[in-house]
Amino acid sequence: MLTRLAHSYQRLVFFVVAVLMGFGAYSYFTLPAQEDPQITIREAIVTTAYPGLSPERVEQLVTKPLERAIRQIPEVEEIRSSSLPGTSIIHVEVFDRFFELDQIWDDLRAEVELAQADLPDGARPSVVSDDVGDVAVVTAALRSTDHDLAELGDMVNHVRDRLYGEAGVKSIDVVGRQPERIYIETRNARLAELGISPDAITATLANQNIIRPGGQIDIGPRALIIEPTGDYRSLEQIAETLISLPDGTSIPLRDIARIERSLVDPAPQSAFYNGDPAIVFAIAMQEGNNVLEFGPRIAEALDEIEAGLPVGMTLDIVTFQPDQVEQAVHGVTINVLQTLGIVLAVVVLLLGLRTGLIVGAIVPLVMLSTLAVMGFLGLPLERMSLATLVIALGLLVDAGVVVAEDFKARLSDGADKDEALERTGRELSLPLLSSTATTILVFLPLMLAEHVAGEYTRSISIVVAIALSISWLLAMTVTPVLSHRFATAETDGARPYYERMFDPLVRGYGRLIEGVLKVRGLFVGTMLAGLAGGAALVVTSPQSFFPDSDRAQLITYVYLPADVTTEATEAEMAALLPTLTPERFDWLEDHAAYVGTGGPRFVLSLTPVDPAPNRAVLIMNVDDPANVDRAMDELRDHLAAEFAHLQAHVTRMFLGPTDSAILEVQVKGPDRAFVYETASRVEEIIATVPGARDIRQDWENRIPRVVVHVDQTRARRAGVTSADVARSMSAYFSGRAVSEFREGDDTIPIVARAVDAERTDLDRVRSLSVFGQDGSVVPLMQVADVELVNGYARIEREGLTRTVTVQGRSEVMGAEDMAPLIEDDLDALRAELPPGHTIEFDGILVQSGEGRAALLASMPLCLAVVVVLLIAQFNSFRRPAIILATVPLVVLGAGLGLRLFDAEFGFMPILGLLSLAGIILNNAIVLIDRIDIERAEGREGDDAIVEAAKRRLRPIVMTTVTTILGLLPLILSNDPLFYGMAVVMAGGLAVGTVLTLGFVPVLYSLFFAERGARVAARRQAA
Repeated sequence: MLTRLAHSYQRLVFFVVAVLMGFGAYSYFTLPAQEDPQITIREAIVTTAYPGLSPERVEQLVTKPLERAIRQIPEVEEIRSSSLPGTSIIHVEVFDRFFELDQIWDDLRAEVELAQADLPDGARPSVVSDDVGDVAVVTAALRSTDHDLAELGDMVNHVRDRLYGEAGVKSIDVVGRQPERIYIETRNARLAELGISPDAITATLANQNIIRPGGQIDIGPRALIIEPTGDYRSLEQIAETLISLPDGTSIPLRDIARIERSLVDPAPQSAFYNGDPAIVFAIAMQEGNNVLEFGPRIAEALDEIEAGLPVGMTLDIVTFQPDQVEQAVHGVTINVLQTLGIVLAVVVLLLGLRTGLIVGAIVPLVMLSTLAVMGFLGLPLERMSLATLVIALGLLVDAGVVVAEDFKARLSDGADKDEALERTGRELSLPLLSSTATTILVFLPLMLAEHVAGEYTRSISIVVAIALSISWLLAMTVTPVLSHRFATAETDGARPYYERMFDPLVRGYGRLIEGVLKVRGLFVGTMLAGLAGGAALVVTSPQSFFPDSDRAQLITYVYLPADVTTEATEAEMAALLPTLTPERFDWLEDHAAYVGTGGPRFVLSLTPVDPAPNRAVLIMNVDDPANVDRAMDELRDHLAAEFAHLQAHVTRMFLGPTDSAILEVQVKGPDRAFVYETASRVEEIIATVPGARDIRQDWENRIPRVVVHVDQTRARRAGVTSADVARSMSAYFSGRAVSEFREGDDTIPIVARAVDAERTDLDRVRSLSVFGQDGSVVPLMQVADVELVNGYARIEREGLTRTVTVQGRSEVMGAEDMAPLIEDDLDALRAELPPGHTIEFDGILVQSGEGRAALLASMPLCLAVVVVLLIAQFNSFRRPAIILATVPLVVLGAGLGLRLFDAEFGFMPILGLLSLAGIILNNAIVLIDRIDIERAEGREGDDAIVEAAKRRLRPIVMTTVTTILGLLPLILSNDPLFYGMAVVMAGGLAVGTVLTLGFVPVLYSLFFAERGARVAARRQAA
């Protein structure tokens, strides 16, 4: 029906195909382009500050009440929290099945707001950030050797406002900008001598520095606004503020304090570019825009902005996502074109010029039509969707080959072209549709997997479904029409070369099948042994959930002791960065460093580390991807030789949702001291793995803190309270915001604190003057005892349980290969754990298990549909059983491919196994269908099986060779994402096809042995 309609309206068919091809070509150049597939970041961060509070008290008073509130949201899958000195950071993750997150985040904000009533006085309002998934398409550094950071900071608003004027800009984060403060610094002894409490200074400044309307005067036809002055307009006005003394006189503030306007001290974070202090702009793009158009537009805007900056200031691009996208898309496009050429050449070689061109014509048609449908659906171009075309190319010709060969065979048998077209369309449409649907169903679990890995690879199943569906449609319309117009029957009696070249192979294969059918039991046993060997090869192959990236970048995470300040970390980086020069490292292009923060998210899968004063991140751009391994080794050697006191972890970029090289082991339980001590033992266990390095645990080192034990009896006698002690100490050492200074649209906090010499002197603690509410002044030592104790630098929790995460990596293996090596030692350690404590793997091992489980979750349903299709096609149970039994045969070839080509087994090779299942199923379907035809035409017993096997050898070998050769570009180019998948497919298809050609005839002979026995008996009787 479909074929007849296509022939009747062939002009319409060619017009529709031409339109699709044109729109497909247009879509290739206009569809949004990405480096990798989009992943929904289902995470929000709740940050709550309580300055001066220890991690233990932050956990009890802030983190736990918020966790109890957040866990009431049903969509929340996991809650992870960090309790640091003065700060609580809670990561909230939502189940992978949810995509509409706005309402969930609104519910989160509502719960967090309700929980504020449970937090202690002094805790600042919690901040919920749900935009953590925004990726910086461009990051640019503002720097200067002639201007300081304050002058650079003055240009931030100008630069940001100009960039916001560009179309498509979603957000601009600024990293490294140092906010300004006005500091009022006093000496404790001077205040005590004059009897002035810090609260008196605070009250005086607050009462004078006001912006309040004085109302308005109605004078009849007009109204005049009354505007009382009082707010500070200059530092001199602040300095001249009169402070009342206890005797009733007053004194200017400048006589008892030093007033200074400067950058915030200590700085919470800082940034460097090529060793120079810098301010980094991270520019994120709105959805629906094309990175390849947006990036150059922003680069041009940056050039224009730079031209208007003061002399000496520059705007340098640090990371530029369009370059990575163009490299990824261009590289895969080259592979697609190479595969297209290979497939067309193989088809012409094996089918002859005329038939080969008829079949090969649908390949570019399918590819461009697939791009057209992707354009209709709004699917972006990225390495995953484009590389899927490479994988699918070998499958696309199957239906076309069958149709063209059948049409030509009918012409050779004497049918005219109209009859051949009619019968070809009628007899092949449903079988080919069934085989196409079978292959699509094999890929369907990817689309249904509720996991971030499934989301990362989902475009594979979508593109395969689109391409194969279009392939079947064109095979039933365009191919018959082209065959009707151009195909001819062989009339000279001489068989063409492309048929004769298979004759020796067909004869040898026939003799082989005849021999195998005589030793069926031995052959089946050999197949089972091969299956077991293949499974062993796969299981013992190196494991990696996702491979490393081919990005020419290195990331170095620097960790200092937990109690150091940002200044100390910045000083270490200031010493390190000047040593990283292109003269010393010829592969180095440039580098950016972030202190106290993880920096912007410039790759979707790379989550920045939480802010901490003892941490720094160094990003280095390498000149060529081929130099990344050498660069990593040289940088590690440099750090070990000259900066051995730093804990620096040098890593390369990775593909997929998480780094497959990092092994994570968690120790959980209620006892803080026990889990911390046990984590140290886990570190020792991981250190036994060959090549182990970069081992650390996230609670870090214990840190000292000053504990002030207030004697309530002595305090009451002295007229002060615990609140007076805490307030005096906090204001003295950390400073306290007392008012605000307004300059234009900028607001600068005014902070009162002690002079530098006093607030950094530990001996000053005991002699600190405590000011009571009634005006009394007493030294701290008179009302309290001071003690230095050790405490925790941070307390991590996961699932509302205290959790220490120990991580490490190996230079010679991935995390999934490291885990079995330490399992026995961990089991021995588990045996010593008290009740309520556990040791378990986390990170990539959990992600890998969950990803595979999600992939297999919908497999039974898809397999059931395949079985239904096979039963409907053959109206039999035994035939589908034979077909399904051939699927495991691919395992031996997959295992051999992994070992011979030194590939790692992970999520992508698993997808390769799934695609192999669809191909092998179709080979078995074709073979069994031919055996049934031979039996229907009168052949009986083994004769029908041998003849059918010989008849189907050529088309099966053709499709197999076409598919394997089509995968060569991915293998030879060593594509980082698809190399393992291509190796598994090529090896599994090569070996699996050979085994299928023997296994199906043997199983068919066994399953239908009863009829064969009756035939043999009749022959003997005759």
